[in-house]
Amino acid sequence: MIVALSVGIIGAAWILLLRDVAPVPTWFFVLAWYPTLVVLDRVSCAVGGGESLFRRPLRVLSLLGWSAVIWLVFEGFNFRLRNWYYVFLPDHGVERWVGILVSFATVVPALLLAERVLAGLGIGRSWRGAPSRAGNRSLHVAVALGAAMATLAILAPRTFFPLVWGALWLLIDPFVFRSRPQWSLLGDITRGEWGRIGRLMIGGVGVGILWEFFNAWARGKWIYTVPWLEQTKLFEMPPLGFLGFGFFALEAWAMYHALCVLGIAVPPDTASATRKVNRRAGFAALAGAAVFAVATLAGMERWTISSTTPRVASLPGITPTETARLTSGGFSSPFSMSRTHPDTMAERTGIDTARARALVASARVSTLRGIGTEHATVLQTIGVRSICALARQSPATLWHRYREAQATDEMTSGPLRAARPTPAEVRVWVGAARRTCVAAGPTEVQGQGATDG
Repeated sequence: MIVALSVGIIGAAWILLLRDVAPVPTWFFVLAWYPTLVVLDRVSCAVGGGESLFRRPLRVLSLLGWSAVIWLVFEGFNFRLRNWYYVFLPDHGVERWVGILVSFATVVPALLLAERVLAGLGIGRSWRGAPSRAGNRSLHVAVALGAAMATLAILAPRTFFPLVWGALWLLIDPFVFRSRPQWSLLGDITRGEWGRIGRLMIGGVGVGILWEFFNAWARGKWIYTVPWLEQTKLFEMPPLGFLGFGFFALEAWAMYHALCVLGIAVPPDTASATRKVNRRAGFAALAGAAVFAVATLAGMERWTISSTTPRVASLPGITPTETARLTSGGFSSPFSMSRTHPDTMAERTGIDTARARALVASARVSTLRGIGTEHATVLQTIGVRSICALARQSPATLWHRYREAQATDEMTSGPLRAARPTPAEVRVWVGAARRTCVAAGPTEVQGQGATDG
């Protein structure tokens, strides 16, 4: 019954997404992932015969809450790496932060469930090697190597950014090994057991593919700007980037189990699930986590979140009268405007045809590849008023012109993030504009224009 309900929710989310029923496009990732977790959990129970990961409420809260904190650590790294950014997130601050945290809360449960499913299927059961001994020297080497990898990624992100994916495992797992070797992946290696590591890495890649699939269809989403790998992508991810999900799964495992060792998280395995949490340490950890989360979310507002849900009233140069006419004519968002022929808009709203053409062009720029109305407003001030005009720009030159406009225009002192756009982000815009302009033809206002993806 629960599986059927979950599948039904996923199906309903798809239908509402394709029909552009707000706010589903913005929240699609969340609406698709939570029922997917339920399905994975039921499958893991069916093939492995174990207890549901979601059976114990305290464990559920622990997994979801610490999962969000764990991923925020990588958001902190991304302030320096600048490998991805977010577009079309909710435009209300509270809703935006809640949406971010609720989305990140799915990360660790997804990876644990993928490993459980593979274990239930017998994957990796016979993956054994020669046992080895991990003395203090070996553990110190692992920590030093992890620290060096993380440091190189921070100091020279353009070259060493991939080292983030794996560095924290080497830094943290030795701590887990010393206290709870049965939870440690290094402990598995010393015992010659490679099955769990293999399952985590395979499951990490599988979950990563599903993450990217849902993300590619969502409106509120992330976009990658990975050095050297911007041109070729599967969904939003460069194909080589999927390998990083496997190493990230090792990190997530080590980070969560380190919290369990500290007594501030509930262990995911059934045998240890009843282990009591240290309340005093737990409350202190929660307070620290809350401060960290707020600080990181504030940093995301400046360095990672590029645009929020575009509104008709926020389109460049639009007047209150035009907004009212568009709303009464059935144009509730720039997305519906972008799919409309200007003549149709003029007929339905009574707006002059020339002005309708300009409004459609503005909506299409605003909804192209996460640009948003704030960036579209700045682009309009420097003469970029349509997708094909954007397509004719040199990304490097456009970025410099944009930054000059930001520096002299007071309108950018509001919600627009001063750290955005990055040069890579402008390359994303121009590349999307060129593809769209070629597809639609030079008289883009005659076609259907830009998409929200």
